[in-house]
Amino acid sequence: MSEPDTGATAALARFAAGLRYEDLPDEVVAKARALLLDFFGTALAGGRVPEVRAITELVRARGGRPEATVLGAGFAAPVTDAAYLNGCAADVLEHQDGYRFGGFHPSHALPALLAVAEATGAGLRDLTVAAVAAYEVANRIGRVLHPGATAAGWFPIAAGYGAAAGCARLLGLDAGGIVSAMGAAAFFVPAIMIESIFAGPTAKPAFAGQIARAGAEGALHAKAGLTGWPQVLEHPKGLVALFRGAPGDPALTAGLGEEWTILEVHQKRFAGCRHTHGAAQACVAIATEHDLDPAEIADVDVETYDVARVLVDRTVEPGGSAIPCTLSLPYVAAAALVDRDVTGAQYAPDRIADPLVHRVAAVVRIHASDRMNARYPEYTATRVTVTTRSGERYERFVDLPAGDRRAPLTRDELVGKFLRYVAPVAGEGNADRAAGLLLDPPADAAVADLLALLTPELPGSPSASPPPGEPVARPAG
Repeated sequence: MSEPDTGATAALARFAAGLRYEDLPDEVVAKARALLLDFFGTALAGGRVPEVRAITELVRARGGRPEATVLGAGFAAPVTDAAYLNGCAADVLEHQDGYRFGGFHPSHALPALLAVAEATGAGLRDLTVAAVAAYEVANRIGRVLHPGATAAGWFPIAAGYGAAAGCARLLGLDAGGIVSAMGAAAFFVPAIMIESIFAGPTAKPAFAGQIARAGAEGALHAKAGLTGWPQVLEHPKGLVALFRGAPGDPALTAGLGEEWTILEVHQKRFAGCRHTHGAAQACVAIATEHDLDPAEIADVDVETYDVARVLVDRTVEPGGSAIPCTLSLPYVAAAALVDRDVTGAQYAPDRIADPLVHRVAAVVRIHASDRMNARYPEYTATRVTVTTRSGERYERFVDLPAGDRRAPLTRDELVGKFLRYVAPVAGEGNADRAAGLLLDPPADAAVADLLALLTPELPGSPSASPPPGEPVARPAG
């Protein structure tokens, strides 16, 4: 395609087209690999959640060419369906990454990149560069949309445009083609109301899946020679203006190739909305340090900031879905006090039905204060005070939940999170090898090599034991 026009969309496209693995700073490459590691782990964990299984079977029944792997599901699907399903799975437990300056999850782009990379026979280096391109494009869009879009009640859907740029690059498109991919993605990226997410409906994972699908669709349409709106971002009636941003905001393109926004992306220690993490970390610390008996808890006071109070001060019913639980600060705090951790296991049916967890959740009181609001958004500060029936009081203040760039997870913590989720699906040996391949890949490693380890149920992959009580699904015929 011809060289794109001037403007922010064109500048981002030229940047994405011009990225080279050899030119990326070492810390950027390492961060991209860590984010990919996180994505694969959370997607394999999320694929086992009942709501995602229901979505997967709905799509699987429609059939289609087996072009790309649906992680942990035992079959391949058309590229856009695989992007959608892996996007649903990676989002459902709220254990994905996030970009606090944009108020969104840039990893929503990764399922699209994976599907296109597999379908085109790409290498892991190709996937890594595409991920950097997607994150840098998405984060710059996100930081211009936020907080205007968020304040108006819309979720910043920047990852769909980052996905389009990264997928177009994997498809071999030049800068003009990437402009068309981003412009075409606008016809597929959904407009998501924030309250529709935090209300906790069980179809909620579909929004993340659709963002990924949109990016893949935009790139595939551009590859087919179709054009998209070349001023989709910066036009006075374009995306940025529509979502309450400033179309000419220099932050859209500032620092391209010098300021790497991917380094600011946080990775979660706990499963659940990021606004619950200060409380989760404080509760785990209190319960562990004081060997707290959860049956003796009489009151849990959570002092936090207004955004957390508005979004995640939500009660949930015993025995319901995991999805509203991930968005409920009372539930997350209670699970942290009872189980002394909050991972995917705390959203399993037996934990959601546990009367003790819900009894503790019922005594969680949440209020916002001026001093916590003054620290937000630079800090997502939370103070938790637990009072026992005998009158003992335990307090913990958390300024920066673990996983922030200023309080990063260690390599061992990231690998541990990955292994916890992947080993039950792929087997311990395959999970170990996959972690090594993601974090320290040989130059010639292919995406197919990684998927052979992560999807042992597919023909030609190394064997692995199924999760306890669950037969390995195999393609018909």
